[in-house]
Amino acid sequence: MASLNKVFLMGNLTRDPDLRTTPSGASVCEFGLAVNRRFTVNGSERDETCFVDITVWSKAAENCKRFLEKGSPVLIEGRLQLDQWDDREGGGKRSKLRVVAEQVQFLNSRRDGEGAPAPRNEGGYQQRGNYSRSSYNNQPGGYGNGGRQQPPPMPGNFAPDNGSAEEDIPF
Repeated sequence: MASLNKVFLMGNLTRDPDLRTTPSGASVCEFGLAVNRRFTVNGSERDETCFVDITVWSKAAENCKRFLEKGSPVLIEGRLQLDQWDDREGGGKRSKLRVVAEQVQFLNSRRDGEGAPAPRNEGGYQQRGNYSRSSYNNQPGGYGNGGRQQPPPMPGNFAPDNGSAEEDIPF
């Protein structure tokens, strides 16, 4: 029987990322994610929030700690993992579902201590094209804004490939 364990979530961090190092030297970062859903029941709009614990490993974990903070919007691609343990106090079995992120895409940038913009893409999404500010600001409809320049959006794998000959930007 075939199986698939794949999760896509887009939401905001509920707390600052917590970065640790395992005894073997691997970096692991954990944070909470709030995913909102709006729906209508009997003509009345309602909001529902799902809170999910996220775990990120290696270089992506370090970048999450460096560039994300409580409230940051992210797109997560990952897999579900069931954690099970014995409760120390009650002696019963406990369990919890979490998402192990395989790819993290930052949807908003934060500046690090040296003033460099945060990467718009972490964890392996391929980005296409030459996204220099000058090339966008000199085009009609560019991203120039009265002297304030905003970085252009950086599409991930979710944008359809239009068959352009532009090369992938390695990350």
